[in-house]
Amino acid sequence: MSNIQLWQGPNGLIIPPSAKHANDIVPYAYYLTEKQKEQIISAFTMEAYDMAAEYAWKKAMVKLKETISTLGMKFIGEMLGRDDIKESSSIENVLTDHTTIELAEQLGVIGKTAALKLRQANELITHYFSQDAESELDYADAFSIAKSSIQYILGEQNISVAIEFSKFRDRLLGETLKITDPQVEQLMESPLFYLRTTLTILLSSIKKDIGAKLEHALANFTLIIEPIWGKLAENDKWNIGTTYRDVTAAGNLIAASGLKNGLLKVNGFDFVPENLRSLTFKSLAKKVLETHYAYNNFYNEPAVVKQLASLGTTIPAPALTECMQAYLAVCIGNRYGVSTAAASIAADELSKITEARWIHYFSKIIQFDEVTLIKLDSTDSQIERFKRLLVSNNLDKFTLLPDKNQIIYNAIIQSKYSVVKRIADEMYNKLKE
Repeated sequence: MSNIQLWQGPNGLIIPPSAKHANDIVPYAYYLTEKQKEQIISAFTMEAYDMAAEYAWKKAMVKLKETISTLGMKFIGEMLGRDDIKESSSIENVLTDHTTIELAEQLGVIGKTAALKLRQANELITHYFSQDAESELDYADAFSIAKSSIQYILGEQNISVAIEFSKFRDRLLGETLKITDPQVEQLMESPLFYLRTTLTILLSSIKKDIGAKLEHALANFTLIIEPIWGKLAENDKWNIGTTYRDVTAAGNLIAASGLKNGLLKVNGFDFVPENLRSLTFKSLAKKVLETHYAYNNFYNEPAVVKQLASLGTTIPAPALTECMQAYLAVCIGNRYGVSTAAASIAADELSKITEARWIHYFSKIIQFDEVTLIKLDSTDSQIERFKRLLVSNNLDKFTLLPDKNQIIYNAIIQSKYSVVKRIADEMYNKLKE
């Protein structure tokens, strides 16, 4: 069977290692006009590094958002799980820069290396343009931001979402596929985020469509659910269970019956939530992460973390992954530190989580927790903050975890930073390869 994936992102331009100055990299920005290129070079020449970096970054984000929007705003809403996004919604009002990079990687618009470099650039921009910055953007960081913007976005004359992806999406909702179909076979071998994308498309159709589209979506859901069930993270399974609960509550008997058949094949009814409480936790956890990655995050985090904490001390099982991810993001912070007030609240909430749930996190969740894995593959100080959180709550003696999970857990507790980064990188790459 072919190992070719359904859609593959570009890896950017090859810029010579000798390129050390604005004049060396700006000519590669084919997307920009000559006047726009001159503005970036002039800003560097005048040592207006913040102006140069911000201009290049904003142009790059505009292009990336425009590229993603070609798939349609309704589809973007499906990917983000947001019913409020309509076809007429403005892409600028819908996507933050961080979410744009995540979606671009997930859809194959950019590759893994590009996503890593762009996340680092976004973190630099967010920090230096916030009120928390204690120094101004220097040449090295400004050059790094401009280079990543050009190499992975502005240097591509025609970044486009792969045609194969659009065609496969149309097929999922337009025909009933067979397990021997070449694209279905490729899907079975694809990374987790391709499986998640496919599930998102199908579940969204099952909730909203009627007639032939609904029938095809249900048939294709039933077709793929058993082969991919073992690869899915728990929050993916909870999303399926939540969809079943929602269509049942709405009286959509056809959708409910189809989803029930699929869940019965995998004994999946343990993942059907009993009430709506978990949705509130999930929604606020998502808001915490959005705030964490936005401008002035250290200033704005305390209020939204406090909101999440005020929902109650017991996190519903369907929302456990999202809530732990959000609280950990705040506690671990970024390379520049943490929001002290927000981290204090988050640490207090994490201290209320039972030891059994922490063992569950390190056994079943961490290998799928992209946010935490990226942070653990960043700086020693972020790893050390995670260690202090665990030690202070007597959570430093776990054994019998799955192989790599035990290795990364032990390395965190023992402050073996290089090991933590290596395993975090391997776990993250496994989700993408």
